[in-house]
Amino acid sequence: MQIVAKVPTGKVPGIKAPVKFVGSVLLSCPRLAKDLLVLPDRLHRGCVAGVVIIGLLLISCFITYAYVEKYQLTDSFFYGQVEFSFIDRGYPEIFGYILELVAAALFLLFAVAHHKKAWFAWSAMMFIIFLDDAFKLHESIGHAYVALWNLHPVSGDLLGFATTGLFAVICWTIGVTTITTKEDFSAYLLFSCYFGLLIFFGVGVDALHGLFGENVSQTVFTLAEDGGELLMTAMIALSALGMWLRQKDAVINTGRMPLNSAVSKF
Repeated sequence: MQIVAKVPTGKVPGIKAPVKFVGSVLLSCPRLAKDLLVLPDRLHRGCVAGVVIIGLLLISCFITYAYVEKYQLTDSFFYGQVEFSFIDRGYPEIFGYILELVAAALFLLFAVAHHKKAWFAWSAMMFIIFLDDAFKLHESIGHAYVALWNLHPVSGDLLGFATTGLFAVICWTIGVTTITTKEDFSAYLLFSCYFGLLIFFGVGVDALHGLFGENVSQTVFTLAEDGGELLMTAMIALSALGMWLRQKDAVINTGRMPLNSAVSKF
């Protein structure tokens, strides 16, 4: 007797499930973004207000400085005060360094407190961004390549940038493989979007600045590039704080996941 295997007709199980899962996660990101930035928590509201006020003040000072320099208003307080510009160790950049360190510390605190390894990756990534902005990490690596292999400085700089980016990609990949819940995956994806926009402003807009900078206002391009980076860094830091406070409240109210005793007092 010949046995004929019955091939099921209709929907093939397992094909659409991942697509549906990713779709639901993507749809949840806008709501999650709002929830992490708008919390019924006095500390978080105060931090958001403080970051917004400081950011607007720094941008206003930069615009004023640019105006004073353009029209050579030598009697103005802002004349010659290059620290108000988006330069290395300028006031806006220092504020960005602080936000990067705060974000790295919050991700580390969250990972340790809730035993979620994925967020160690984000702590490392934000620390890499801090080292690159404050201490020119990728340029230093590039100079090492130039000295080691006698490369052209431009090639060394590109290799340094690629090395730094590769390390960040490795951290991200390792982190995403440790996620076990939909909630964590949604948050991971949201922060990935923020990080992508941060890179876009830092690299993409910078490239456009190099191509079209002579025909467009330098102030406008600087605001788009450095102001955009500062905005996304603030979004990451404030959202990391929101994630920490939300999870801490959930633990306290429901007791569903014990906090690590080493950091529970925070």
